[in-house]
Amino acid sequence: MNLRTTLRTATRQDHERVDQLGGGFDLAKPADYGAFLLGHAAVLPPLEAALDAAPPQDLPPGWPERRRAKALLADLAELGLTAPPPSPIAVPATSAARVGALYVLEGSRLGGILLRRRLAQAQPGAPSAYLAHGDGQPLWRTFLEWLDSRALDPAETHAAIDGARGVFAAFEAGFRHAATRPA
Repeated sequence: MNLRTTLRTATRQDHERVDQLGGGFDLAKPADYGAFLLGHAAVLPPLEAALDAAPPQDLPPGWPERRRAKALLADLAELGLTAPPPSPIAVPATSAARVGALYVLEGSRLGGILLRRRLAQAQPGAPSAYLAHGDGQPLWRTFLEWLDSRALDPAETHAAIDGARGVFAAFEAGFRHAATRPA
């Protein structure tokens, strides 16, 4: 089993919980879309900043172009919202844990494609730079090539799974907090 399949299988329940929480925001409602972005903003900018400090070999090709925090914060600003405090997240301290964290970050880009289409139908004028980030670029494919080239031993694989679960947990906390904010 390759690393991608191992990560997907080991984190399936984590992923489903986060997808269910994120799917609870009605993108047809401006307040819900703002809350959805706030949930992401609690995690993505601080995690990207932490990953910036990683050795270059621990990051996928084109890391600076993959970063989406600027687009996310711009969308929030356009909606008149300020980024929330960061969700509690364990900064991935090892190369293997960073692999798992990156798996979640890059995977979230795929969901953004579908969500952007829904948003465009529901709110044609809504800012969507975050959901559209990397549109037309082979970012997922090149990430998977990088991921599949990683040779991790069993302990490192476990650390990668823990890194992915930590990011899923942070997104879960971010979405839960965003869902409870006043409209």
